[in-house]
Amino acid sequence: MSSLFSSLACCFWWFLAGILLGWLLNRWLCKCSCNTTKQVATPAPATTSTSMPVAAPVKAAEAPATKAAPKAAATSTAVIDLAAAKKAGFSIKNANDLTIVEGIGPKINELFHNAGIKTFAQLAAATVPQMRKILDEGGSRFRIANPSTWAQQAALAAENKWSELKKLQDKLSAGLKK
Repeated sequence: MSSLFSSLACCFWWFLAGILLGWLLNRWLCKCSCNTTKQVATPAPATTSTSMPVAAPVKAAEAPATKAAPKAAATSTAVIDLAAAKKAGFSIKNANDLTIVEGIGPKINELFHNAGIKTFAQLAAATVPQMRKILDEGGSRFRIANPSTWAQQAALAAENKWSELKKLQDKLSAGLKK
């Protein structure tokens, strides 16, 4: 009987060592994969910001129009009423949380942010083919997503029409009309 316990005790320690080794390997691999995604995601906004100044100095008469556009984009993010969204039943984290749109999860949100669509107003202005292109570039796992109602939902969110957005989403299932 005591030999049975001693052999089980030996297996138990090997089992614990295996769990510890697996945990350490997982932590190391996660750190490596997280560092590569941060390096890939960092250059995308830099290329977007460098392309803006090139397009801005077109003509002196058009300069006021190009200066007004960034102000409108800045106000669209600042105007989002987070308190009203929470009152309507949304668990919104910040003004740029595209996961409020039915059918957009954290991964698709990240895809759109990397593509330069960071606000509800920008998503509302995007066409279905543009959104489909972003999803296709993200990989085959995003093909199941259907962005047909995302622009409509984003427009309601950008205009702080949270109760109307809630009514629309009650009629949707995974972003599609039931």
